Amino acid sequence: MNTLKKGLLSAWKIIDRYPVIFSALLIYTYYLLVSIDLFAHFKEKKSIVDYVLRFDALIWMWVAVAAFLQVLKYRRRHSEESEARGMYQHELERQQAQHELLNDITSLLQDNINNPLAIISLRTQDLRRKFEESQEVLLWANGIESAVKRIERTVRELKSYETQRILKSSSERLQRISPASGE
Repeated sequence: MNTLKKGLLSAWKIIDRYPVIFSALLIYTYYLLVSIDLFAHFKEKKSIVDYVLRFDALIWMWVAVAAFLQVLKYRRRHSEESEARGMYQHELERQQAQHELLNDITSLLQDNINNPLAIISLRTQDLRRKFEESQEVLLWANGIESAVKRIERTVRELKSYETQRILKSSSERLQRISPASGE
């Protein structure tokens, strides 16, 4: 039974891969059999109706083959669209996972960087209040505050840059997938 199943599966693969050749073989085999039968009974008197009845199945076979080829064409298109949909879904899931990971990393960075920066900023304000008269201390405080702002801006830019990079790589992947489904 297993051998029969494998044989039928391999036959279906051949039919699916070369449907026009299979259809032509089927039609011309029928035509050959009808012609052999016609020549076997050559001496019998036949009317036009006999000829029509012998060869009318050819017309129906051509119609059936045309329908069969259309079904195969739609089946292939459906299969390609399903595959492309699966690739889109996979790409979307990958993009969401990357985005979640990026959010986790930037949240961790923000927690581990912003909390100490907030403390530094508060202490710098305290220094300003305490040493308002000292220009040197105010210059140091300004330098510290500008460095704190640069670090905060860098963390925000990192998140923005990584998000843009994820979107760009995803759109490039989707563009590579799209031509396969657009045919």
